[in-house]
Amino acid sequence: MIFLAIETATSRQSLAIFQDQALLGYVECEGHRSLTPQLIPAIHELLEKVSLNVANLQGLVLSIGPGTFTGLRVGLATMTAFRLALGIPLVGVSTLEGLAWNLPQADLPIVSTVAIRPGMVYWGLFRWQQESLVCLKPDQIGNISEVCASLSEPTIVLGDGWIRHKESLDQSNRSIVEGPSEAIWPSAKGIGRAGRVLLEQGQCLAEGCSPRYIQPSYAKIPTPSASLQNLSK
Repeated sequence: MIFLAIETATSRQSLAIFQDQALLGYVECEGHRSLTPQLIPAIHELLEKVSLNVANLQGLVLSIGPGTFTGLRVGLATMTAFRLALGIPLVGVSTLEGLAWNLPQADLPIVSTVAIRPGMVYWGLFRWQQESLVCLKPDQIGNISEVCASLSEPTIVLGDGWIRHKESLDQSNRSIVEGPSEAIWPSAKGIGRAGRVLLEQGQCLAEGCSPRYIQPSYAKIPTPSASLQNLSK
């Protein structure tokens, strides 16, 4: 299956084309420019780069959230239009899960983070078990200092939530293992790897669906004593 994957939920948007498990091509959008006028031209640029056209696409994958309001809306609207025009399946991947797929088969648990505002992040905890990615802590909102301080075993930390705050965090915490540079940012590569599994399973997004937002009004922001302790269990 040839499919297009996009990551528009964060400050570093990107696109990737896959054929089954093989990555055919990858491009990043310009972060200092508005995403809306960039996305369609970037898709066509990527298709030309790998000598394909829109009609060759057999599936679509996008990061469904959590993330920025505008990025999620633009990504979902664009991919929905392609879905309707081409009559092909569309699946949505958690932005945090997609980050963990940047490191397939990692030996250590992975904390994925997406920045919200100073000190605060979306985060989730994952571990690879027998070639499957298991979610140990689902998408939620938390303080990055408390998340990192609560790690009880060496854990890989990924995402712009970590990158934006790492200078102010306790660098002596030996449980924090910074992810490799090629995997630390949210990327359409990880979104595509995760999305391929969903496409094969037929887990398509419902028509008229909305991005996955996690708002403070209904997200249970954990306390250090309650749910931030023993993250690795």
